[in-house]
Amino acid sequence: MRSTADSMSPARVLIVDDDDSVRKTLCAFVENVGMASIEACSGEQALMTLRDAETIDFIFLDLIMPDIGGMEVLKEVKKIDSDIPVIVISGFGTIETAVESMKLGAFDFLCKPFDSEKLRDVINRAVRKGKPQCDDVYHSAEDQCKPWEHLGISLTMREITSQVELVAPTDYTVIISGETGTGKEVVARAIHERSQRKNGLFIPVDCGSIAPTLLESELFGHEKGAFTGATSRHPGKFEAASDGTLFLDEISNLPSEVQPKLLRTLQEKTVVRVGGNKPISVDIRIIVATNRSLSAMVRNREFRRDLYYRLSEFEIDVPPLRQRREDIRFLAKRFTDQCRFELNKDIKGISDKAQEILMSHEWPGNIRELRNVIRRAVLRCDNNVIEENDLDISRESEPVKTLDASFGIRVIGENSLSELKKGAIEQIEKKALVHALKKTRGNMAEAARILETDYKTVHSKVKRYIISIEQIKNGRNTNE
Repeated sequence: MRSTADSMSPARVLIVDDDDSVRKTLCAFVENVGMASIEACSGEQALMTLRDAETIDFIFLDLIMPDIGGMEVLKEVKKIDSDIPVIVISGFGTIETAVESMKLGAFDFLCKPFDSEKLRDVINRAVRKGKPQCDDVYHSAEDQCKPWEHLGISLTMREITSQVELVAPTDYTVIISGETGTGKEVVARAIHERSQRKNGLFIPVDCGSIAPTLLESELFGHEKGAFTGATSRHPGKFEAASDGTLFLDEISNLPSEVQPKLLRTLQEKTVVRVGGNKPISVDIRIIVATNRSLSAMVRNREFRRDLYYRLSEFEIDVPPLRQRREDIRFLAKRFTDQCRFELNKDIKGISDKAQEILMSHEWPGNIRELRNVIRRAVLRCDNNVIEENDLDISRESEPVKTLDASFGIRVIGENSLSELKKGAIEQIEKKALVHALKKTRGNMAEAARILETDYKTVHSKVKRYIISIEQIKNGRNTNE
């Protein structure tokens, strides 16, 4: 049982998993920051420990165990102490199991293998709930700030923080715009965590990574037999996110045939599964993100005007990193602290010369690019300070979309100006497509993001220019 008698004692964590390696990993993670870990290799042992222990501040609970399943253990834990935070973990996580565990009172749901940043975040939140008198267990300056302030400390980011705090308590639909890698999903999660729906699920869907033919089923669900391969009923993301927040990333890639159904769902707060005819009520908040201007897409008739107006109850624009350079040092330190902890390396900071290099770079990949550069630097660093030779940013020095000098125009015979123009555009388009597809190893959705277009356009042009995706995936030369 939990006790708050000694607020100065370290948090005590019960780690329940039948896999020794998982238990050892989690034990090392929590003990490295001064918490005490208690292991249980079965559900039965976990319940015995919980009943006998004087203090358990929060629990990591595996979902699948040989004796008593995680869901049953979760029910019993809540009978013993309804307030104790339980973080359900599983190597076979699905939206359905996450929803079920949250309905039973789970504090959060994590999939194996663990992402160190998400693990740190959930531990801090669990400690704050299990031992409210204690500060976060990670004491670096960046960890004392609010989650959405992790994008930076500049005046611009403070203004965005104010916008988040303003809109979060409402149920307004929000459009978050910004270049790829600026942290739009972090802002969306911040809105969710400050909202009245924070105890519900936050479910992200990348509209650009799902084939258009599958996206409707993924969002709205389908009935058994609705199409070839639909062997069972499948609730969609709208149903899974009920009472929570659905985050539609890269909404600009939403196929035109799906847009009216999304509009109807937002207006009527019901969904109809593919192959079904029964409206199902959903109570969710919608947040969308885009790296393209939706208003420009509306003018170009690429996005429905009525859907845009329905989505744009509130808008937040996240500027690129090159426009808020005062955040670079802060973020570089944050990523250094995270990675040195993950790799257990004693790195004190970044040298002045290395910081000059970081500050002078344009960062076309924004925060995501900076994070990767710092992670590589920490891995390479064999001293206690990151030096300039530890930084590997040559690959990021030029935006992927920049065309190189190899784009030539072949003029054969006496072509008209319009024919020359058309031929030149086709040559450049094909070169750009092949270049982007090689970088993404044939992933057309990722190539669409690099080229700042939609999946459908990339797919149609791959067919038009007869580009072999298989050859690209196998690393063979293609006829550019």
